[in-house]
Amino acid sequence: MKFYIYNAGTCIRVKLFGEDVRNLLKLNGWNECSVAAIADYLIINTCSFLESKSSYFLEFIQIIEKQRLPFQKIVVIGCLGGTHEKEILAISKDILIFKRDLDVIACSFKCDQMPKATATNISETLPLSKMILEKFNRCFLHSKHIEFRLKREHVCYIQMSTGCLGKCTYCSEKFITKLKSRPIKEILDAVDDGIKRGFTLFSLSSDDASAYGKDIGSSLDELLMELCKIKQNIYFIIPEFNPQGLSESVIKSLSDKKFLYITIPIQSGSQKILNKMKRPYEIDKVVKDVCRIKNSNKHLMVNTHVIVGFPGETDEDFEKTRMLLKTGLFDRVKVFMYSERPGTKAALFPDKVSQTIKENRRQKILKTMRHSNLKKMSLTNLILNLEQIKE
Repeated sequence: MKFYIYNAGTCIRVKLFGEDVRNLLKLNGWNECSVAAIADYLIINTCSFLESKSSYFLEFIQIIEKQRLPFQKIVVIGCLGGTHEKEILAISKDILIFKRDLDVIACSFKCDQMPKATATNISETLPLSKMILEKFNRCFLHSKHIEFRLKREHVCYIQMSTGCLGKCTYCSEKFITKLKSRPIKEILDAVDDGIKRGFTLFSLSSDDASAYGKDIGSSLDELLMELCKIKQNIYFIIPEFNPQGLSESVIKSLSDKKFLYITIPIQSGSQKILNKMKRPYEIDKVVKDVCRIKNSNKHLMVNTHVIVGFPGETDEDFEKTRMLLKTGLFDRVKVFMYSERPGTKAALFPDKVSQTIKENRRQKILKTMRHSNLKKMSLTNLILNLEQIKE
């Protein structure tokens, strides 16, 4: 069988899932086509994290459906199949829909061999503004943190797990995939392969690193301890790290200079809102843990995500988030305006926040981060936040 895969426009995690599907099919004798016109199957990898992403991919599927030849079959994989199945089938009832479960795809297409964790390289075409920043960093700052953000082809991506065990009221992820962790040996072998290929930056991708291993009798603690044993001069990035995973052992491991950059999404500085979100941690403890981590590893930068405009978020709740970010504890902040996801509990919550207020709060957070980074007098931090600050 011949296939063509559309694997762009998603987050890195979903893009890596697309790479897993590609590797699965090729491992089992399928041929990948360089052009869509000659493929038997047109595979579209999708994202539905935000409403804007859902709309984009639904429109894209419509375009491909109109362009496809009579013998071609469309296969939709990724997040959209778990949140917008009816809308996809409304485009065509003949579309094959899968979520983010490699085992189900393997079973459906009668694939006997499953791919192992691999060291994946992702190329990216930068706009002129980012190209200038990347060159400035290469010539003057030499920051590995900026290199990770702006020079994707220098980063070796390894999928350590998919899925999470969270019960967040705003998230549709739990409808799309289940927790599936790669064995530690597979991950270490992939790191070794990346080292042999000359990589020094490794991004360990997951939906929630703190849930790693709980389905296979292992743990994140064990994985980090093994990574610390590697003697080569390499660096690790952990992009998704929910705060409840900050155990004593994990905090100790993160003091190793090999850990360069982690994302700890706090989502809100208001405990009331966190409770409504079903985020299982105390914000005061998270702040103390992040302080401990940064004090023990001066090279480590901590990124976070916050959601503004969650149902019931008052001005007081928002100010708690803004004041926390004002402290400069987090080096980079990505701000999301709450987006209602189909089938989630939060979609039924009262006290919705208007789009105007959400946008206003987002801009206030960005302004707070700009002032915080100017106060730090850190050019690296300013560049890391520039993507949103310029908006």
